[in-house]
Amino acid sequence: MATVDVRPFEEADARAVARLATAVQWPSLTDPEVVRRVCTAPGAHASVAVTGGEVVGWAQVLSDGVLQAHLSFLAVHPDHRRRGIARLLVLATFQAAGAKRMDLITDSAEEFYESFAHRRMTGYRIYPGLDPDPDSGPGGEQD
Repeated sequence: MATVDVRPFEEADARAVARLATAVQWPSLTDPEVVRRVCTAPGAHASVAVTGGEVVGWAQVLSDGVLQAHLSFLAVHPDHRRRGIARLLVLATFQAAGAKRMDLITDSAEEFYESFAHRRMTGYRIYPGLDPDPDSGPGGEQD
């Protein structure tokens, strides 16, 4: 298996992360300028996983730097999954955030997140200005 390097996001990574977002079908992050802004926002800590010179994974955490962090994004290219890359990204971004705890939401990776020391909690994703649609299910179809 090829070596994976996990390192802090650099602005030059924005185009590669946007391509990754396209591969994992995240339409809100397919514009490199949006990716750059998300990764360099105040309180944001982002990391990329690189193998063979290619960005194959990305994670972004928002943190107050003291107590609380929120894992906002975690993506690994489908061709590179089940190799420990996601776990490395979670640990790297959590460490960079400098917080004591990290919250997240997921609608498809419960088994992965349960493999970390955790306490399960209930949460909500709020979309101000969006009319509630009880037929849309958890999270609806929003990005």
